[in-house]
Amino acid sequence: MKVESIEARDLPDAWFQCVYRILDSGHEYQIDHGSFKGQKRREFDFVVVQIRYPGTRPLIPDIPPGLGIPAPATLINKNLTTEGTENTETKKFLNRK
Repeated sequence: MKVESIEARDLPDAWFQCVYRILDSGHEYQIDHGSFKGQKRREFDFVVVQIRYPGTRPLIPDIPPGLGIPAPATLINKNLTTEGTENTETKKFLNRK
């Protein structure tokens, strides 16, 4: 298992360091089944992020539009709500009681 250790100043710095590190040394895999079959994803084996000033504003980083990476708030809204999605796999996971 490869452990990645990131030391960041604040949350936006941590986000950018994680994105750059995963693009540089993250493990790529292809999804074999489900509604996302065929898509490729990247992941860390294990990551530790230490943030020196976690309460510093802004809490959500500004992502330049040309970068092509969604902002963390977009990912949170997309993954934690079922609004505007027809993905039944995600809905089943989120609506589990």
